[in-house]
Amino acid sequence: MDRSVEEFLQHANFEGVEINQKMANTTTEQLIDAILQNQDCILYGPPGTSKTYMINELTEGLGDNLGLLEIIQFHTNYSYEDFIEGIVPDIESGGFKFETGIFYDFCNRASEEQYKNKICVFVIDEINRANVTAVFGEVMNLIENKGERKVKTSKQQLEFIIPKNVVIIGTMNTADKTLAKLDFAFRRRFKFLPVYPSSDILHKLVSINSFAESLQITIKEYVNCFNILNAKINKHPLLGKDLMIGHALWIKKEKDITPYTIEDIGAIFRETIFPQIENYCGSNRDILTSLLGPDLRDSIIYGFEITNQEVIEFLLGLKNSQAVNS
Repeated sequence: MDRSVEEFLQHANFEGVEINQKMANTTTEQLIDAILQNQDCILYGPPGTSKTYMINELTEGLGDNLGLLEIIQFHTNYSYEDFIEGIVPDIESGGFKFETGIFYDFCNRASEEQYKNKICVFVIDEINRANVTAVFGEVMNLIENKGERKVKTSKQQLEFIIPKNVVIIGTMNTADKTLAKLDFAFRRRFKFLPVYPSSDILHKLVSINSFAESLQITIKEYVNCFNILNAKINKHPLLGKDLMIGHALWIKKEKDITPYTIEDIGAIFRETIFPQIENYCGSNRDILTSLLGPDLRDSIIYGFEITNQEVIEFLLGLKNSQAVNS
């Protein structure tokens, strides 16, 4: 290993970093329990922590209790007109017409006889990407008293009620810093469930494939490196828990059962881990140095090639740094 990287890692300050301390986390079972109690929820955490996977597991997890499941994604231009009702172009007449939005229509379907005794789940991916208060409109008033409180929509004056069997689930990535923008009225209507990086899940995911014998690290060491790097990010005063690297970003993108090779590990770090870190740190040399060491810092800043072996040496340095600082 390059001496500058080795010396940096050996003398890095890990004081107060709890490498093996587990983050508070939400399981799929806990999410399903909340839904069965008709609790609206927000799954929040860094990118790559399996929030989408948990949503995909709802159909099987809820089984016969599930009536409807609809998934949409918010974006910066998402509006009340898309969500509840609005005026849209009428292609046939060449003019305009009123049209109800996706959530209004979902609630109407959920109130139909065949779904009245079922749970109807409406999922909003990236819920914090839009101006939530503006998009939700009168929905904010209805969430607290589902099945009882009624309002008139703002444009067509349609009677609107959210059936008791409707549960809203939102997901948000905390890395984009928009969690703080959610107002109190919105926050108090939802149960916030943390979904943070999990070494247990990473271990299970990579164990499905195993590691090639030619690799210089074991699965256990790889997972330990995951814990060490995330601990450094978590404890850094300018980063923190919301910018940790999710376990889903530490695995191969290709779904196969072949063992991990040095090429796979190199690609994971060059294509995913290092770009994510660079995105968090920008051109701040001090933060990049504290996480990666001076050589990898310069390679990232100046766009130099990072070889597979340099990635392995970085991981070996992380592994050794724990032993030095323990």
